[in-house]
Amino acid sequence: MSFRRRQTSPFGNPILIGALTVLVTIVAVTLAYNANNGLPFVPRYTLHLQIADASEVTKNAEVHMGGALIGVVDSVSPTRDSAGQPIAVMDLSLQKNVEPLPVDSTFDVRLKSSIGLKYIQITKGTSSQTYPNGATVPLSQSGSEVDLDQFLSMFDAKTRLGVTASTIGFSDALAGRGAGINDAIGAFVPLVENLGPVARNLASKKTDFGGFFHGLESFSSALVPVARTQADLYANLDTTFTALASVAVPFLQQWISDTPPTFSAVIATSPHIQAFLNNTAGLFKALRPGFATLPQSAPVLAAAFAAGARNLPGTTALDQQLLSLAQHLESYGQTPAVNAGLDRLTLTASSLRSPLAFLTPVQSSCNYVTLFLRNIASTLSDDVITGTVLRFNLVVIADTPGSEGVPSQRPYTTPQTQTGQFIGPIHVNPYPNTDSPGQTPECAAGNERYSGKAARIGNPPGNVGLKTETTTRPKT
Repeated sequence: MSFRRRQTSPFGNPILIGALTVLVTIVAVTLAYNANNGLPFVPRYTLHLQIADASEVTKNAEVHMGGALIGVVDSVSPTRDSAGQPIAVMDLSLQKNVEPLPVDSTFDVRLKSSIGLKYIQITKGTSSQTYPNGATVPLSQSGSEVDLDQFLSMFDAKTRLGVTASTIGFSDALAGRGAGINDAIGAFVPLVENLGPVARNLASKKTDFGGFFHGLESFSSALVPVARTQADLYANLDTTFTALASVAVPFLQQWISDTPPTFSAVIATSPHIQAFLNNTAGLFKALRPGFATLPQSAPVLAAAFAAGARNLPGTTALDQQLLSLAQHLESYGQTPAVNAGLDRLTLTASSLRSPLAFLTPVQSSCNYVTLFLRNIASTLSDDVITGTVLRFNLVVIADTPGSEGVPSQRPYTTPQTQTGQFIGPIHVNPYPNTDSPGQTPECAAGNERYSGKAARIGNPPGNVGLKTETTTRPKT
């Protein structure tokens, strides 16, 4: 009878099995404890986030993107930016499947619960440039929200009293106005219906409503340095409103009651006063060059007013005489004969308006009146022993058949007989243009060109311009 040696398995040893169980338990506990920091030997996507304020974010804080947990905060350490200002740097350990993140992604610290837990919210951008593993996210891409305790800290004792007083005031204002509030709520129904298209426009990417809030955030950040000034402004407003409280009833109350009718009257009369407003705008535009000279003319005017203030007391007697003169002129002006004379003078001025408007360019544009008077004066410029003589030449027209010296049925242009004589064609302009209304803007008289080849009657062709001889004052 032979016996086969019993072969024993190592898993039959209870000591070895117990040791393996303890080892597996330790490894499992260790992995569970370090699960937030990532499992060993699993690659991670690491970013270094610069942020102005860590906002009490601690190690192992969660990192979310799109509502899902994608990593944790490995560490938070203080440092300084390029300008020397203190900032914080968070080392983020992210899952490898989110690599790489676009450079326009934003990183915000948000409140996870009301007890103060924080997490990092990543909003993925759309840029083609991305952060490589181990890159540093600049300050411009990070931010933090206002904590609940910071929000509640603004309600200090004075603020709470003010809120209480405001609430009481609102309740008093709404007391007994239930019917009006119900009517207002009913009137809001069309508003809510029409709010749908507005909301869709605001939600559109083309509207960039988010950009508006980013701009508002930048604006609020710019106001931080002047926060104390703004606080003083509200304190001064409180002083102002306290002073106005004494005249609130009945003066301010009456003013508020009169405001709606006033606005209605302005709306009704605005179309009628539009012409007045346009003329006023034109007046101020015309006065703008004068206003520009005020820095130089103001001292002169001030000196003139000062001189007038010194001299006016001495003109009392003259003022009394002027007053008496004005009273006599008033009495004289009310007589029927004077009124009739003024009416005729007004009629005369009205009748002369058109002729003067027609004749004014004769001098203002062409200088013809001055030239005529100068030429008339020059006719007596030759001195003789007994005085002066009239200086002029006679223009003699030859008594040639068909010429202007004898009766003719048509203007003389070429000699009909005696062709050897030098007799030229006629040139006459009995009614020259003088830039008057309805005429060509030119000074035709004195600017015609003589041609011995053809007759010229009337204004020359084309436009000879407004230039005439300039007269000067004679030297004495």
